[in-house]
Amino acid sequence: MTSVASYNETYTQSLVSELELHQEELRIQNEELKQALDRVEIAREIAQSRYRDLFEHAPMGYLLLDAKGGIHEANRAASSLLAPGTDLVGHDLSAFVAAESQDALHLHRRALAVEETPQAVDLALAGDESALRMVRMESVAEPAEESGAARFRCALMDVTERRRVEDQLRIAARVYKDAGDAIVVMDPAGRIQSVNRAYTRITGDIENDVLGKSLNSLVKTDHHGQVTYMEIWETLNKRGFWQGEIWGRRKSGEVFPAWLTLNRLDNDRGKPRNIVAVFSDISKIKDSQRKIEYLASHDVLTGLPNRSLFQDRAQQALAQARRSGSHMALMFLDLDHFKDINDALGHEMGDALLVQVAAKLREWVRDVDTVARIGGDEFTVVFTDCDAQKTGLIAEHLVDSLAGTFEVRGRHLSISASAGLAFYPGDGDDVDTLCQAADMAMYRAKESGRNRLRLYELGLHERILQDRALEEALRRALTRQELRLMYQPQFDARDPERLVGAEALLRWEDPEKGTISPVRFIPIAERSGLITELGQRVVALLCEQVGAWRAAGLVPPPISFNVSPTDFRGGQFASELFEAMARHGVMADQLQVEVTESALTEHSDIVNQEIHRLHTKGIALAIDDFGTGYSSLANLKRLPLAELKIDKSFVDGLGDNEYDEAIGRASLAMAQAFGLRVVAEGVESQAQLAWLQAHACDRIQGRLLSCPLEASAFEAMLLTS
Repeated sequence: MTSVASYNETYTQSLVSELELHQEELRIQNEELKQALDRVEIAREIAQSRYRDLFEHAPMGYLLLDAKGGIHEANRAASSLLAPGTDLVGHDLSAFVAAESQDALHLHRRALAVEETPQAVDLALAGDESALRMVRMESVAEPAEESGAARFRCALMDVTERRRVEDQLRIAARVYKDAGDAIVVMDPAGRIQSVNRAYTRITGDIENDVLGKSLNSLVKTDHHGQVTYMEIWETLNKRGFWQGEIWGRRKSGEVFPAWLTLNRLDNDRGKPRNIVAVFSDISKIKDSQRKIEYLASHDVLTGLPNRSLFQDRAQQALAQARRSGSHMALMFLDLDHFKDINDALGHEMGDALLVQVAAKLREWVRDVDTVARIGGDEFTVVFTDCDAQKTGLIAEHLVDSLAGTFEVRGRHLSISASAGLAFYPGDGDDVDTLCQAADMAMYRAKESGRNRLRLYELGLHERILQDRALEEALRRALTRQELRLMYQPQFDARDPERLVGAEALLRWEDPEKGTISPVRFIPIAERSGLITELGQRVVALLCEQVGAWRAAGLVPPPISFNVSPTDFRGGQFASELFEAMARHGVMADQLQVEVTESALTEHSDIVNQEIHRLHTKGIALAIDDFGTGYSSLANLKRLPLAELKIDKSFVDGLGDNEYDEAIGRASLAMAQAFGLRVVAEGVESQAQLAWLQAHACDRIQGRLLSCPLEASAFEAMLLTS
């Protein structure tokens, strides 16, 4: 029993000891497990901290979205992309997406709901449209652990710059492909790598025909030598750029002009990577330039050199004559009464005649000489390196040959010509002087009866010098306001004491030369271009005077004044007259405009418009010096005329010259038929007055009743009339 008890006690103690040992082991294991769990927790916390740090500081934006697009998580990069300074959590992603990308975002979410694979979409962000930003969002769906609701993890990347670059590349590719100019891309050695469509269209070669070939072989023609290409490549290698005109050859062998630009493209290390050639076919431009140059230097109707080219050829001939000590000559030629043909048969018939005359002149002069048309029916000839005697004979032959009949469109037209001839060095030492000399000689031929040639004479040179001096004096007179108006009263032919009108006459009193007649200075003003300024001066003086009379309580009768055709051609006369009238308070019924018959025969739209503008304003229109020009009944019918003035040259013979009386009766009859008032100019005798009264003339003016009066004397007449 003792032994059993002792065994049990020993066994019990052993069990206790073993139990205690197991308990210690368990304690140690628990301690180790706890330490392990602590280490795991620490590792988890470290990992989570690292993940959060990585999540927050990642350069790419990250979002956690719910199924409806609500934002549950967002890192800093996402906030910076979508809405800087805004906490995105709790917001809906759609609030940060531009309107044009809302549909794309909706489709993206739908795709994520049915697809297990990641989905990507490019979205435009809401904000300033002028700085539109784009992001690419790649998303993957994952189930939520707690609720099982779908969630989407999204990565955001700013692709604004990438899209811009892609757009630029697309545009560049489109430009390259569809550009109107040929574009050739080459390697640094100049071997072709690619060409665009325009290259094929211009040259006829397809890309496979030219790949690997040198550009030199494509543009090298007989127009270029190898040295030219060496210079091109040297410039390209030195400056990285070359531009200029070259000649190309099409596949057919045709040569064409082209404008070529070469650019060298270098890599990051400054080494040549590519050479880009851009060239365009400038054949049409060259053709247009030639046409423009031709039109600028040639008369469109006849094909002859125009005034500009005539001047150039004359300068060349003069320079050659100076160098060689020889002669040269200028001839001015004008068709006699050419306006009659235009008026009677129309401008088309006149143009056809001018074409034939031009052909004859070109046929009868030497190849080294120049025939030019400088305007209207005026032609010139430049005789180069000529003999004076032979040239005179040739010029006479030209005039004689033109005097005859030309068949034009089934009609036989008889014409003649007047011409003037001037020689270098005897008649002038420069082209302008020679032109004036030849022009003066031509007018001398006209004054001598037409249909003849006149050589320039020394007396004409003196006349030219006098005209130049008078032109300068006239310019000074306009500046110094030395011009004034006088007034020629007009009276009722049935009651010669009744003042019914007046004509304003321009007068010039030069401090040195004294009184200068309008017959002398008006033609000079016409030739020099001063006539427009003279006309403006007349309008200013007349409106100022009429306005002053009105302000003084006087009521002057209608006062007429002459207007040059040149004033009408400018298209500004009516407007300038209306402005002057308004400035001085002049009424339309107090003025009347007188025009010559030559102005009415121009058939110019501008002239017609000016005349009708005057009529519409209420200003009466009169034909001055009727019978001395070539107006037709059509002109009297188509224009709004009020008055016809019989020229003094026909009034002189009334009462003793049947011819003048016949013209007077005809003029009066025409005026009555057209309802026009008739004024007879230059009435100086009782016989003339009696004849005009007997034939129902309306008004008269002339020295018989009154000389032209100064403004003060005419004002006194107004006070007593």
